[in-house]
Amino acid sequence: MGYGNPGRQDDGLGPSIVEELEGLDLTGVTLDANYQLNIEDSVALAEHDRVIFVDAAIRGPEPFLVKRLQPSEIISFSTHAVGPESVLAICEDSFHTVPEAVLVGVRGYAFEMAEEMSEQAVRNKGKAVDYIKLLIDEWRQTMAGETGKTILIIDDDPDIRAATRIVLESAGFSVGEASTGEEGLKIAQRIKPDAVLLDLMMETIDAGSKVSTQLKDAGFTSPIFLLSAVGDAVRYNLDTNELGLAGIFQKPIDHKVLLSTLKTELKVD
Repeated sequence: MGYGNPGRQDDGLGPSIVEELEGLDLTGVTLDANYQLNIEDSVALAEHDRVIFVDAAIRGPEPFLVKRLQPSEIISFSTHAVGPESVLAICEDSFHTVPEAVLVGVRGYAFEMAEEMSEQAVRNKGKAVDYIKLLIDEWRQTMAGETGKTILIIDDDPDIRAATRIVLESAGFSVGEASTGEEGLKIAQRIKPDAVLLDLMMETIDAGSKVSTQLKDAGFTSPIFLLSAVGDAVRYNLDTNELGLAGIFQKPIDHKVLLSTLKTELKVD
């Protein structure tokens, strides 16, 4: 469900993404776009297992943010316009069911009365479309069950953790989270993950490499993948074998490559 005003530049990101998805072979997927969400949208939600809301974001991470949505405790609306959490609440209250819901907020920059989107918003749109297609593909492949594998994400950026968690869970992985190296070490000992995604720079510039060494010293043998936002230079300044690393992913994370690598490493079909 993409919503926004195509006549206000980047505000039209939601409907534009739906329009692009309409050109793909998405059997079993309902696509809908409008200027705004309405109370009546709750009827359609009740007929589906999952929903992805797509909207433009005035601020926030680039290229987009991703978060799970729950029905709002307080249903609020202006005329017929409602927020996604309120639509979910109306669906639950009226039909006694609610789909799993995800919001993809694509970063926009220009919101004047014009139809042409900004160049950066168009680039963000392309990455959001790829992410949404990946979610849909993984949902289809994992309808039969879970992988039985657990991934631990250790990263101080909640937006990165949220987007990565959702795509991993969509692929059937169980996911643990930690926002600091110290917290990650404790959770790793408790849940015994099958793989760890570890941010390089958290409390300190080299927190990730220190945590990797500590995990290795503690007898942790599962693969550890470093997440880095400092470019390819990190590949030449860190000894991946010495740190016990299985590989390095550059930010922003290519989630399709991430999933492919994890499935190969963990022998998941």
